[in-house]
Amino acid sequence: MDSKTHLSNYAALAFSLGALAIAAWPYLGGKSSQPREAADLATFKTISAERINIVDPDGTLRIAIANRAFPPDVIYRGEAYPKRSIDDLAGLVFYESDGDETGGIVMARLRDDNQRAFIFDYTHQLTDGIGIIMRESEDGESWKSGFFVSDRRPFEPGTIASSQGVERIWLSNETRDAALVISDPEGRQRIRIGVDASGEPSIQVFDENGTAVFDAINPVQ
Repeated sequence: MDSKTHLSNYAALAFSLGALAIAAWPYLGGKSSQPREAADLATFKTISAERINIVDPDGTLRIAIANRAFPPDVIYRGEAYPKRSIDDLAGLVFYESDGDETGGIVMARLRDDNQRAFIFDYTHQLTDGIGIIMRESEDGESWKSGFFVSDRRPFEPGTIASSQGVERIWLSNETRDAALVISDPEGRQRIRIGVDASGEPSIQVFDENGTAVFDAINPVQ
């Protein structure tokens, strides 16, 4: 074998070893020349799954995307509450950095109605704070869509009994009856401004017993 052949074999061996070292470098503790973000990227055209959990680097759940058969539990103060107040829930649920639930976008059933909702919760006492909802009866005869603002439930340590706060503001269209309703801290309707399905407007004020004490269209006698 002549010297040129030896040199050629040495060159091929050196090239192979160099390529192997470059490929193995990241796994041997070396720094890759490729940015970590780019190295971690993956592209898919379609992903089919019953649930996808988005977690922080420490494993804390932050977003859950789920179908109606595999919804995530309500998690609050580190405790899981598997039973929700609505059925057949599917959608997107948000969680705080400590793992507590803080709202979501869902499609569900509430008793006999189909419901769509976008809700954000209060942090210090789990309560539906603000939300946009749309609800239709099974037969399609009645429906409503609107925006609500609720009081936060009083702070109570330990487990939770409910996440339903007192609804203070309700702006809605209920089967063609559009209205703004403002309630007192007990949840009693006190002011109502609306236009009904026939086109008739109304502005009313009520006392704590629900009796109209002012009516801008038909003055109270």
